[in-house]
Amino acid sequence: MPARQLASQTVPATGGNVVSTDKVGAASGVAGLGSDGKVPAAQISVPRITVGVTAPTSPVTGDVWIDTN
Repeated sequence: MPARQLASQTVPATGGNVVSTDKVGAASGVAGLGSDGKVPAAQISVPRITVGVTAPTSPVTGDVWIDTN
């Protein structure tokens, strides 16, 4: 799909596929891109990895548990 430039009056107030600039790089927003075209490491969450026979007491989405039992 070719890139398109939108005129300011055509940008929808809500919905669509437009992201407000205040959401780029913000918590609960979308990742931005660095000058190299990649997502900066600071904007990538690192999962906690737990190895053992006992499940973590307070896991969060994205955490990894490896059962060694």
